[in-house]
Amino acid sequence: MNSTKIDPKFISQSNPRVGLIALASDFMIEKDFINVIKNRKIDFFVNRIECYNPLTKENLIKMSDKVTEVTKDILPDQDLDCVVYGCTSGTIAAGHESIEQKVKVAKPMAEVSTPSTAAIKALKKLNIKKISIFTPYSKKLNDDVLDYFKSEGFEVTSNSYFDIQDDYDMEKLIKIIYMMFFQK
Repeated sequence: MNSTKIDPKFISQSNPRVGLIALASDFMIEKDFINVIKNRKIDFFVNRIECYNPLTKENLIKMSDKVTEVTKDILPDQDLDCVVYGCTSGTIAAGHESIEQKVKVAKPMAEVSTPSTAAIKALKKLNIKKISIFTPYSKKLNDDVLDYFKSEGFEVTSNSYFDIQDDYDMEKLIKIIYMMFFQK
């Protein structure tokens, strides 16, 4: 029998690769992300990060200590175009610069985005200066969110919060809101 070597033909262009660091307790974020990117030529990959309760600034910073490890496991030894850290309060607690540095250790070529930084960019692009903020967080974390947006130059005209201390309870609430407003 003869064996024939065939030279492979590789695709020279690939879709942008987006990696998401999802909270272990967030059961909706993949659905939300897929709804945003559907019908677009984007390759999407996810890994989860462990959460710690109660939700405090200290526990959010502790969670961020695992960002490099979790990022490294999204397509190991492969480049990503963007890594999204899917934790608003965690980004505010640890600081975007800290999250970005930890991501870049694992994926140095990747852009880094978070819900809070994406919101800031969108609001500024739309030239919105006055905002209302509604969070599921404790009073302390809620106040940190307010301070963050104020430090970015926004006037907060109203604020409400739920004072939820546990990430899994927060997810139950988010699921109810999702079902009320987004399911047909």
